[in-house]
Amino acid sequence: MPRRIAARLDPRVVGSRLFMMLWLTVAWVMLWGPVEVGTIVAGVLVALVVMVLLPLPRVPVEGLVRPLSTVWLVIVVAYYLVRSSLAVAWLSVRPQAPPRSAVLRAPMRLRSDFTLALAVNTLNLMPGGVVVRVDPVARYVYVHVLDAGSPEAVERFRRQTAHVEQLYSRAFERPEDWKPSPQHYYAPSEEYGTDSEEHR
Repeated sequence: MPRRIAARLDPRVVGSRLFMMLWLTVAWVMLWGPVEVGTIVAGVLVALVVMVLLPLPRVPVEGLVRPLSTVWLVIVVAYYLVRSSLAVAWLSVRPQAPPRSAVLRAPMRLRSDFTLALAVNTLNLMPGGVVVRVDPVARYVYVHVLDAGSPEAVERFRRQTAHVEQLYSRAFERPEDWKPSPQHYYAPSEEYGTDSEEHR
């Protein structure tokens, strides 16, 4: 079987396309009113037309989604969002000088660019920090951290970032599920400095 046909019949690729068709169908039904057979059929037809005539750039499907790990990822990230929000709220009302901020560097060794983008967006959602730069070659993220005035705060940032990386790796990039595509970019394995570096 030719390689191109085999790639198209890969269960991961087929699953991603079915998910996209389902998502477009749901969006169509939500836009056009009640859930009826005619509306659903029209949504499926529109989804097929969009996927054929207006295809999105193909993103290699190299890992496998682990449902339980994905659910745990959502739960932990929600906890981090609440905790970070409370911490930022306290920093804004406490009767002390404003905290010292800094740009910190941390490794983000996720193999897929798509998963890396998801992790970066997760870090951006957490109050108290904004990703200002991503190094896709060395696999580092540079984050402006609001409260980085003590070794404990820097260590807390390092642990949280490493935990987010681990959660995404377990949910989408387990070694036993990983099948790199021919176009996959392999990031260098050399170390570029320490795991967490401060830039003022």
